[in-house]
Amino acid sequence: MAFSFKRFQQHIPTRDTILASRWLSPFRKQLQDRRLWRLERKAVARGAAIGIFFAFIIPFGQFFAAAITALFMRANISIAMLATLVTNPFTFPPVYWLAYSIGSLLIGQQEIAPLLEHAIEAEPMMVDMHWIDSSLARLKSAGLPLVTGLATLAVVGSIVTYVGTLVIWKWRQDQRRAKRRKPSA
Repeated sequence: MAFSFKRFQQHIPTRDTILASRWLSPFRKQLQDRRLWRLERKAVARGAAIGIFFAFIIPFGQFFAAAITALFMRANISIAMLATLVTNPFTFPPVYWLAYSIGSLLIGQQEIAPLLEHAIEAEPMMVDMHWIDSSLARLKSAGLPLVTGLATLAVVGSIVTYVGTLVIWKWRQDQRRAKRRKPSA
């Protein structure tokens, strides 16, 4: 099944709906900029990059940080908020493990084994009712490697997303133009 921008647009709240919200009334003037709501190449690329950046750099409140940053950088707000969903409860463990691994490699601390040993030896969640506390303690012990890895993923991910979005958008435009130029049989 091919991706359809028209089908995608149906799920995005309309500009008028958002402007009518009483919670957003202090930002009504800034929110009236059409670039924040249209699916335009550069605005979408900026929005996706902003969303990816905040998905990795902030563990909570990503939607709000991405939306506010998109507002001031004239990026598509909906795309910025949507892009933050790359980190979610399902992707959280592998993303944080990858970030820890990258951070350990960058700062020269290549001992990943102690963190993995704790994860393997941990009792199942149903048996150990204090699994949240023990998980947070292990996460705190990760410290500098984790923060370094998350910052690296945020910066590199946002750059790759921005460039990738522009390249894919241009490729799709070229494909459509070529299809229109092709004579009908």
